[in-house]
Amino acid sequence: MLVGHAVLGYLWASDAENAASFEPKDVGDDETYHAGLHWLDRLHTAHDQGLAPSEALQQLTDGLPQGDHAPGRMRLGALREMAADL
Repeated sequence: MLVGHAVLGYLWASDAENAASFEPKDVGDDETYHAGLHWLDRLHTAHDQGLAPSEALQQLTDGLPQGDHAPGRMRLGALREMAADL
């Protein structure tokens, strides 16, 4: 998640662990704290709707405008390929 050119934190998901979260880069910053609460709330809502973690991540990042709190993105398929090579 970016604000300007600074990274606030990272959204992640693991279907194998049935988990997803937002990991802040700097927990001492109010902007990062509030961004984290926003994304955690959205992830909880997606979980309550029965979405798998990767589905939730895809849904939450699809169609987001560029700008404050906009994600830098990598295709989920590319991430899976990288994980398989580990």
